[in-house]
Amino acid sequence: MKTQHFKVAAAAALALSSRYGAVAQTTTNALEKTIIEGVPVEESVIPTIRPINSVYGTDRSIIDTPRNVTIISREQLDAINIFDVRDFSKLTSSSYTRSNFGAPTTPDIRGQIADTFVNGMRVGLTSNGNGMPVNFNSVESVNIVKGPASAVYGPSQYVGGYIDYQTKKPYFDSFHGEVSATVGMYEQRRWTADAGGPVNDKLAYRISYSGEQSGSYYYDGFRRTQAGYAAITWLASDNYTVDFNNEFLWANYTENFGINRPTQNLIDNGLYQTGININNGAGNPPSDPQNSVNVTSGFPVVNVIQTGPLVPINRRIRLLRPGDDSEGVSYNAQVIQTLKPGGDWEFVNNSFFRYVRRETLSSYYYSEIIDPSVSFENRIEARYSGDAHSINTGASVRYQQVEAYNDFFNEPAGVWDITRDRNFINIYNASYFNAGGRFAPVPGWPNRYYMPANGDSGVSKVWQVGPYWQHDWKATDKLSFLAGVREDVMFADYTDPAGWLPGDNTVIGMFSANVSAVYKFRPTLTGYATYNWSQNPAGAVGNGGGITTQGNAGYTSGSFHTEAELFEVGTKYGFLDNHAFFNVAVFNQKRADVNSVTRQVTEIDSTGFEAELNLQPNRNFYVTLGYSYIDAMSSAAGFDVGNTTLVPASDRFFSAPPGDIRRQGAPQHLFNLLTTYKLDCGFGATANIVATGDIWNNNVGTIIIPAQYTLDVTFFYERPTWDARVMLLNVTDEKNWGAPNGVYGNESIIAELPFRLEGRVTYKF
Repeated sequence: MKTQHFKVAAAAALALSSRYGAVAQTTTNALEKTIIEGVPVEESVIPTIRPINSVYGTDRSIIDTPRNVTIISREQLDAINIFDVRDFSKLTSSSYTRSNFGAPTTPDIRGQIADTFVNGMRVGLTSNGNGMPVNFNSVESVNIVKGPASAVYGPSQYVGGYIDYQTKKPYFDSFHGEVSATVGMYEQRRWTADAGGPVNDKLAYRISYSGEQSGSYYYDGFRRTQAGYAAITWLASDNYTVDFNNEFLWANYTENFGINRPTQNLIDNGLYQTGININNGAGNPPSDPQNSVNVTSGFPVVNVIQTGPLVPINRRIRLLRPGDDSEGVSYNAQVIQTLKPGGDWEFVNNSFFRYVRRETLSSYYYSEIIDPSVSFENRIEARYSGDAHSINTGASVRYQQVEAYNDFFNEPAGVWDITRDRNFINIYNASYFNAGGRFAPVPGWPNRYYMPANGDSGVSKVWQVGPYWQHDWKATDKLSFLAGVREDVMFADYTDPAGWLPGDNTVIGMFSANVSAVYKFRPTLTGYATYNWSQNPAGAVGNGGGITTQGNAGYTSGSFHTEAELFEVGTKYGFLDNHAFFNVAVFNQKRADVNSVTRQVTEIDSTGFEAELNLQPNRNFYVTLGYSYIDAMSSAAGFDVGNTTLVPASDRFFSAPPGDIRRQGAPQHLFNLLTTYKLDCGFGATANIVATGDIWNNNVGTIIIPAQYTLDVTFFYERPTWDARVMLLNVTDEKNWGAPNGVYGNESIIAELPFRLEGRVTYKF
């Protein structure tokens, strides 16, 4: 049975290699070692067996890639049950993601919001990193790149790094698939189905489905999703291949603002500050348990709170009115065409379409509507591979139209006492809100409102064109150089449907360049140095990904983009006959952040060290380790919210001392370990630990989350046609905390999940 299993893995990998030209030699060599030494490709966690193209566009070994990259395999994704992008901390260095209202779609890398790609194409951005859940059932592996994108992929305001989801590929060997079901504490219910095979020797398909109907540890919480994915590969001829994939996702879920009114006493002792507003005057009776009629916005008037006693808080409570939720749909479609006319040239055309429509209403109060965001990007690449020189040149054209309506000017999050009746957490009861404080009505959405001048609202239409040139030069057998340049031109048009702001349009030019040197001490040991410089869009990137100029006519290129700079040196080493891989990187990364309203520029400077180890001597055992130290500093504290008298001036950004200040929400130390051991009979266990140093919850460091860790343990039994897993998550029941975005550091903190038990059964056919 084992021999047959290896043959299936071999056939699948060979079919994959035959479709991707440059991949073939690397994959075939790795496959031979896989067959001999007994680690099937799909079970391997060693990154050297897989080529990557997520950094410079063309397939190359991770040994020869002059950037710090983590490749997360399907084996690792299954082993730790990846649920959202915050879980990447379990597998890579430098990635600690803030809560983003419990719905993060992009991780934080190196202390900054990162970017998101699918098979090398940028998905689209949000201004704060939150959005719809990620459908990991469509994902085969994940490439995590530290630092900004190279010239091939172009500029973005999120230069901390990016994740590139590698989607599932069709099967050419035979028809097979699997179904699984997961159940757990707090009404967790998830299920998946995946199947595919060849139609003939030229055409193959893959179909996946996932669903969820879950409750939550948190009161009044739930998550319901339905997602479908389908992929087709057509080997039209010996030199022309078409890969198509598309994905649909519907989600209805509750966001997680967390516990409001964070204090050090809450973190250290679990004590919550009670009390309600007395905006109607001390001694006057409240309108209801929250005195909601008299709540004010908090800007520019601060809510006056009459404090009550400090009480132990139930960590299952959060700032949420029962019945509040978020809902949305998204659809992606991608076509990758590869033409190999013969000789040393290859041509690739990558097209990506995305549609998103979603809305959130939180009665405490936050309102967001994307109605909708539609984008399309096409990139044409001409690739030349010679003995000494290799070239990747081409251009991309991107169009995005976004209609977004957002209101966070009315967001008195700290005024509500969550130990009282949460049914009265409702801004629609407030007199000020109904007397004009609710701003402009959202077209087509009764009783929904938005603030036109907040930098996240309006209708934008953006065209972006970016030609690029990338050149590899193999100077000697040991020394090679890589350089790339790109010039993007963005045409942005902005209108405000309410007419509060004048229409505006602008043309933005953005130049980027990267250069690297790689020295190969031996075939499996390299050292590298990389420099990357880019101009990136700095206007408010609306919640649907649109560019909003706020109607300030005459925005120029110089005022609408900022600069980012990266210096990185590192070494990569594959050893133990391709059963181990070790990499180290040291970096300095600078970027400027422009406030969308005030245009104030904040300089961010991160210096760090990253180290990762993958070891898999045989099929029975593997371990991955990661550690990072990051000294991330800002030239000034970022803006924060303080909408009640509970927030002292000493906690606010304007009280920060002059000079550099540590970045909020970014631990200086991050450590992760994942290890699995399984017996030949099929029994096994997995352990995963993530530990962080202290984290600033607010921008000035007066509320600090101490060092903490989470340990997960899984026991499993695998057979050729099925397996079963029991997952013990946060097995030591640590009372951990999670940081929000810095704007809400004085208003929110996340009580992380406690110990919980989940079970998963998978049937393979």
